[in-house]
Amino acid sequence: MSSALAIAAVTAALKDIINNGFVDHDLSTVGNFTVTSQPPDRITTGATEANQLNLFLYQITPNLGWRNADLPARDRSGVRISNPPLAVDLHFLLSAYGAEDLNAEVLLGFAMQILHETPVLAREQLRIALGSPAPIDGTILPGPFGTLSALDLADQVELIKITPEFLGAEELSKLWTAMQARYRPSMSYLVTVVLIRREGDARIAPPVLQRGADDRGPTAIGLPPALTAVRNIASPLLPGARLGDDLAFLGNNLLRPGVITALFECHRLGIRNELPAAPGPVSNELLAHLPATSDDDAAMANWAAGIYSVALRVAEPDVPAWTTNSIPLAIAPRIEFAPDSVAVDTEFDLTVSCSPRVRPLQEAGVRLIVGTTEILPKLTTQPPDTAEPTSLVFSVPGLPSGTHLIRLRVDGIDSLPIKLNGVPPEIVFDPGQMVTAQ
Repeated sequence: MSSALAIAAVTAALKDIINNGFVDHDLSTVGNFTVTSQPPDRITTGATEANQLNLFLYQITPNLGWRNADLPARDRSGVRISNPPLAVDLHFLLSAYGAEDLNAEVLLGFAMQILHETPVLAREQLRIALGSPAPIDGTILPGPFGTLSALDLADQVELIKITPEFLGAEELSKLWTAMQARYRPSMSYLVTVVLIRREGDARIAPPVLQRGADDRGPTAIGLPPALTAVRNIASPLLPGARLGDDLAFLGNNLLRPGVITALFECHRLGIRNELPAAPGPVSNELLAHLPATSDDDAAMANWAAGIYSVALRVAEPDVPAWTTNSIPLAIAPRIEFAPDSVAVDTEFDLTVSCSPRVRPLQEAGVRLIVGTTEILPKLTTQPPDTAEPTSLVFSVPGLPSGTHLIRLRVDGIDSLPIKLNGVPPEIVFDPGQMVTAQ
């Protein structure tokens, strides 16, 4: 691979090839000339303009073929584990300047012919161009970088290739305008690929003496469990679950030896809970119970309404624990409110208790839905005892005579104002989730 001097080394090598080609063609009739690599805005133009060819590196782009050819450079903790090369393509602008009529055109034509006949920079060409006396070395760099050598470019695995790029009038106009220089006849070239890498940074793994414990090799576990659905046991028609509900996990190859638990993660709120899972009455079914406040005093604070990613964690004997794919699950709030009977067309305050508790990040998105009307909370109270539900007060405008369905929306998840009746169960509206205006 090449060192950090590679870009400068390519420029120096191209200058050397063009200059040697001019000497071989004996352009003495044109007069004295020079080959430079300066920014165009620093070149003298006008009445004192000299015969000059200028090679300017105006753009560097990533090489798509080498961009992801190696392993990632760092692990998840940020420690460098490999040393992939920085692979770049160089874009040069070759411009010609002339003291007399047609001098610039003659110089540009010969330079284009030379680069056309040299589509690849051979390794020996690079060693000659970058050898003693070296046009570029590490002495211009500080500290340990002073030992770098441009000759590394000749030994990189990829050869340096030169390809003409024919820019349109608009591209040339933008380029010269950006450089704030007077336009001169120009030709663009793509030089690819330059591989830059510092040696000695990667970690080298020691030799492998054993393949696992007691040299048993890898452990094959066959087809892994795969989740296909998570549903409320009460009814597959329910759009979500509430604390206190039972869940069924359906999938393939779920019944395995060892300990299987259900993982519930709400990334938005930073919640991660783990519940035991047990085989159900149906093949390839596991059951888990969402704790109610009566089951677990901490359930009110440890859970929240929202969307969860649910997966199974499998811990088998002598095998590292691993998890299945994730399935989204909505956990809805459970509410109680008062009063449940009000006067017709009379504004009133409705106090709603919400379990699990509303998290501070959720408070701005809480809405009460009375019938089809959304209402913002007037007051939100979080009791000091974390086992107590959140209390919310809403100012409800006067309601017409009749019954009106009440729902609380937290993080986009509505409470479930429904219940199951009969066998097979039928979903109906819960009268206990309605306000009567009379």
